[in-house]
Amino acid sequence: MNKNLRGSRRAGRVAVSAAATLLVAVGATLATASPAAAVGTSACTTHRYDWNAETNTASVNFRSGPGTSYASKGLLAKGTKHLFRCFSSSKPAGYSWSYIKVTSGPHSGVWGWIRSDFTTPV
Repeated sequence: MNKNLRGSRRAGRVAVSAAATLLVAVGATLATASPAAAVGTSACTTHRYDWNAETNTASVNFRSGPGTSYASKGLLAKGTKHLFRCFSSSKPAGYSWSYIKVTSGPHSGVWGWIRSDFTTPV
């Protein structure tokens, strides 16, 4: 076999391998991207408040923004303590969303959003 032909085939295999590696890396990045970026107080439609509250329902989705299109940060158990900051209304679904800072449990210290009807002042 011609030495140039062997080198050409090897270069082709290396290029295919590199392209496949790149596609896997890009695919992995796209698969882990959240459907919507995290949102803080900029989404609030009320003045800021600071009062203590707790979840009143088991397995409350704790989200990165005010709506079900935002990624879940995990679940909050019934009775999870948090600091209520403000809320935002979601017109299409008709729900209000509370922006909170969890003060107990595994998500303690993390800010996020829960549906307002799943929180009660204490």
